Amino acid sequence: MRSPQRERTNEQWLAELRSESADGETVEALREHLRSGLTRALRPQADVSDADLDDFTQDATVRVLSQLASFRGESRFTTWAMAIGIRVAYTTLRRRRWGDRSLEDLGIDADASAAPAGARSARPGAAADRSDLFQALRASIDSDLTPRQRAAVLGELAGMPSAVLAAQLQTNANALYKLNHDARLRLRDALHRRGFSESDVRTFLLEASRG
Repeated sequence: MRSPQRERTNEQWLAELRSESADGETVEALREHLRSGLTRALRPQADVSDADLDDFTQDATVRVLSQLASFRGESRFTTWAMAIGIRVAYTTLRRRRWGDRSLEDLGIDADASAAPAGARSARPGAAADRSDLFQALRASIDSDLTPRQRAAVLGELAGMPSAVLAAQLQTNANALYKLNHDARLRLRDALHRRGFSESDVRTFLLEASRG
């Protein structure tokens, strides 16, 4: 039976982790803390296995150890480390769940001008204004963007993770960022020409991206 972990201050965690090897006592204590927290956090996820938890724990441990210099002491070290662990796990799960879906599955190649489902507002009072902006956005996506810009924008609005979208477009994260940035500038300018304000466009795109 394992003995209870001893309490450590933030300073002790940092000093011991910086001085130990990968199989040291404090590194093992960090792994146990992350594994325990991830198990509780991911228990509702039906598709998370013990092997997944082992992988998430190992990846999170490596990430925490590589980011020790960024810990600013604004919370307990264990809280900060667990936040990193949760991000690692959910990022991996999100990518995995999108891994077998393509842009074609979203209908983007087949009907590039179709707006994502999240683009329609559920607020009755805003229906008329949103309908006008929705139609203008559809027209602009169809006529003012290049095919790759169109695919990038629609993929993003559909909720596809950036890493998956970049792989689908056979590009990298930096190039995808520029592709989306240039596309949004084109959409903004085109919608301005159609009489919509920057505030209208920003609010609409934010609501659409939330799905």
